[in-house]
Amino acid sequence: MTRGAAFTPAEVERCWRDALALWDVRVELSPPEPHRPFNPGADAKDEPLAYIDMVRRQVFVHFEQLDRMGARDSLTAVLAHEIGHHVRFPHTLGWDAELRVVEQRLIPGLGQSLTNLFFDLQVNEFVGRTHAEALCEVYRGFLRAPEPGQEPAPSGGPTPLFCFYLALYEELWSREPGDLVPRGRLEQLEQDYPGFRAQARMFVQTFYALPDGRLQFLYFCAAFIRYIDVPADTRFRIPLAGDVSLPDEDDLDAAVQSGSRWDDALEEARSQGWLDATHDTKDAEPLTTIGRVTDHLPGKGGGKLRRALVARHYRRLVDRHLLKLPSAPSQPEPYLRTTPEAWEYGDDPSTIDWTLTVVTQGHLAAISPLRRELEADLPSPSDLGVPAVELYLDTSGSMPNPEYQLNAMTLAAQVLAASALRKGATVRGVVYSSDLPVVSPWMYDEETARDFLLHYIGGGTWFPVQEMEAFASERPDVLRVIISDSDFLANMQEKGALERLGRAVAKSRRVVAFLAVPDEAQARKVLEPVLRDKRFRLATVQWMSDFGPAAAALADALLER
Repeated sequence: MTRGAAFTPAEVERCWRDALALWDVRVELSPPEPHRPFNPGADAKDEPLAYIDMVRRQVFVHFEQLDRMGARDSLTAVLAHEIGHHVRFPHTLGWDAELRVVEQRLIPGLGQSLTNLFFDLQVNEFVGRTHAEALCEVYRGFLRAPEPGQEPAPSGGPTPLFCFYLALYEELWSREPGDLVPRGRLEQLEQDYPGFRAQARMFVQTFYALPDGRLQFLYFCAAFIRYIDVPADTRFRIPLAGDVSLPDEDDLDAAVQSGSRWDDALEEARSQGWLDATHDTKDAEPLTTIGRVTDHLPGKGGGKLRRALVARHYRRLVDRHLLKLPSAPSQPEPYLRTTPEAWEYGDDPSTIDWTLTVVTQGHLAAISPLRRELEADLPSPSDLGVPAVELYLDTSGSMPNPEYQLNAMTLAAQVLAASALRKGATVRGVVYSSDLPVVSPWMYDEETARDFLLHYIGGGTWFPVQEMEAFASERPDVLRVIISDSDFLANMQEKGALERLGRAVAKSRRVVAFLAVPDEAQARKVLEPVLRDKRFRLATVQWMSDFGPAAAALADALLER
């Protein structure tokens, strides 16, 4: 078929059948369909040549782009490449996530993951056994000078990293230097990276002979690091990129915990001389790892993925402190229906109470539905057996942002919240700094409370004693816990602050100041007026690292039935 002609259904079906036969596997994927925008709003040059939509289990191919590249005869090879990612490399997104964590250990701040290059080397070795020339045509077409009306080639030509990647295929498929790597770059590459060609030859001889995927990836990273000057600025575009789905929250969470599984492989890599003192192989603190591995991912949604992974990390820390988990009743129904009102166009359809509408409106139900909102049903403490808990969490600048570094006071708040919720209580959080506090509704489940208590304000410190006094007037049956450091003592020495605190204590079931202070005697001296009230307690820790265990002990003492 001549260039510029559309791919016929029979041609596509034949290439798809041949691609499946190459891997000799049965896959639950639909036959290829024409390309649809992969990244809506992105430049056309950033669209992948082919990819698999795992939600629909559908293969998409940019047929027009393949034809413009002069590689329409490479359709079978391209489809076989996509199938290879699905059935073997990476086979699971959990493995991809694990590699992303490790590469951030070796190359902190890497701006674009190298895992797609790594998997492509594995897939193309297999496909290239029978379709090497077809794959070469794809890479040549990608670098070829554009014809009028076509997208331009990568600005400035391929990067040294991509040139090395192409040189590997020249060695693997016994091509002459310059067959894929632009000939005009060969001499300069050898000057800038002495032994460039010899390294490519050694890589091919070594990489595919390694018996273990972890060793392969470490060797791969050690070789490619040479061509990365500024990790954060690392960006590259390849014709068969974007065809490996991104790992999800579960995959990345498991990968963050996988560090010890790499110890033997890292030791072997060091003994072989692949990694030296310039490569940081230490397993970073989990929150640092989470930040690195999510920072460059597209579609982060304002940090939602990072926050979800951080919440899981804090949950594990909480569980370490709450070893004895008392049996709790099933989660109570936290909402009740309000008084019915007429539903109007534009209101949320989920608020319609159809049962009530049919009973009361009869044949007019369809045109005159009734709605009832949900409001929180606050059970009395006597029903729960433990008091409701209100947590005042200091998030001033003296403590780190809990999403980026472990915050001992945030951990303490989460331990207290989890302990109360597991015993059937309700919890409200009040996160404060020098600005207006952020107040949650009454919460019934750990996930909601955990997410809220990751809020961070920063700045100076002012304890919201006025708000506490107002809340105490509204609900005197609540146990209130203040989590702070010596800044709380400084706040209480301001004019009128202790008096307000005293009034809040008098209207509360109990108030506990849980503070990190070096001198408890000084704290007692400052708080002496409120310590006279038997409803006020002072609990202190000397070191921030003691906050977690102390919070568990405090929860047992305060919430024991």
